Amino acid sequence: MNYSLALKDELIDNAPRAQCCRRAYADGLLYDVRELRENCLVLVLSGAAARRECAKAFREQYHRTALLNNSILLFPSEQLYEDYKKPPKLVCQHCAGHFLRGLIISCGSATDPTKAYHLEFRLSNPEKVPFLADFFEKQGWHAGCRTLKGGGLGIYFKNSVIMEEILTMTGSNKALFDLMNAKIEREIRNSENRVTNCETSNIARAVDASARIRDAITFLMATDRLAALSGELRETANLRMEHPTASMKELAHLHNPPITKSGLNHRLQKILAAGEAARREQNEEA
Repeated sequence: MNYSLALKDELIDNAPRAQCCRRAYADGLLYDVRELRENCLVLVLSGAAARRECAKAFREQYHRTALLNNSILLFPSEQLYEDYKKPPKLVCQHCAGHFLRGLIISCGSATDPTKAYHLEFRLSNPEKVPFLADFFEKQGWHAGCRTLKGGGLGIYFKNSVIMEEILTMTGSNKALFDLMNAKIEREIRNSENRVTNCETSNIARAVDASARIRDAITFLMATDRLAALSGELRETANLRMEHPTASMKELAHLHNPPITKSGLNHRLQKILAAGEAARREQNEEA
């Protein structure tokens, strides 16, 4: 089962008990109904579990039976026809969470957090967008908005922190833990990638520096200028050519007596400078 369907099933399994919260929950489930004709509203849902939950909420709140035609629910009710024009009733401190719970079930969609952070509410009725946008703003959640193919609007979040707050507010504990685990795994991968990239960059710089040193030594040897260097620089140059793959630490210990990495680096820089100076002299003579 995909993440979005699992989330909806979890929300359905934990329906509210308090009367005001059940009303808020029903308002969320039936939030995106559209007017088909007077006293008759319609709601299009692709998920069978969501359709059953909406039909159940309608029956409990309005004591009528919804009519089902494939993925379409028809609600013949004068009272619902009047109520859908009004904003949802959020009475107690828990009502907002249960309204949001119903909203996710009926028109919400969540992407698997191992792939991306995306929670979206798809509304076919544009008249319902202002209240929902204001509801989210009051929670401190700044949503994006896009036009959907075939009509309607999508109100979405790509911020994982906001998604965590929404899942917490709706009591979606399993979906919340899945999101948090996905975040931890992504952070670990990103950290490992940064370390790997840093190490790769360091290795590339070290290889480039080693190649430049060996090239300078080769040029000094070929032009009989190596002998003009001091004894300690000649020792370092010969050891570098004899042990081209040795690390700085290994190369420093090969000296007699051993020297420090700092001292080795100082000598190598002198050799490199001598090689560059010899090249410039040869170019000027040419």
